[in-house]
Amino acid sequence: MSDHIVQLTTMEELEKAVTSSSDRPVFVYKHSTVCPVSARAADQYNDFAEEDASSPAPMFTQVMVIEHRDISNAIESRLDVRHESPQLLLLRDGKVAWHASHFSITGKAIGQALEG
Repeated sequence: MSDHIVQLTTMEELEKAVTSSSDRPVFVYKHSTVCPVSARAADQYNDFAEEDASSPAPMFTQVMVIEHRDISNAIESRLDVRHESPQLLLLRDGKVAWHASHFSITGKAIGQALEG
C-alpha cells in the first residue's frame, strides 16, 4: 500500500477526512481483503496515489470494510451512498462529488474525477 494513503480506523479520522474535503479533494477507498476485484481496484488506487501531482494535493484514505465495519457503515449513512466494495468516493466540501465501484475504479477514471 502507498505511504500516501491514510487508514481510517476511527470515527474521528473519518470526520477529519470529511472536514478536510472543504480545503482539498478527499478520496475514500473502501477495501475488502477477501475480494479479488478489490485487490485489483486497490492496485489502481495505490498506483494513482503514488503518481498523482495534482494541486491542491488530494487526501487519499482507505477503510478496510471487514476490519472496520463501523467506519464503513458510517460512510454509507453519513455520505448517503449505498455500500459496495470495492468502492471509491471523491469528497468535495463534505459531499460525494463522484463515486465508482468494482471494475470502474481505474487510474484513468480517478484522474478524470479529480479534474471534473
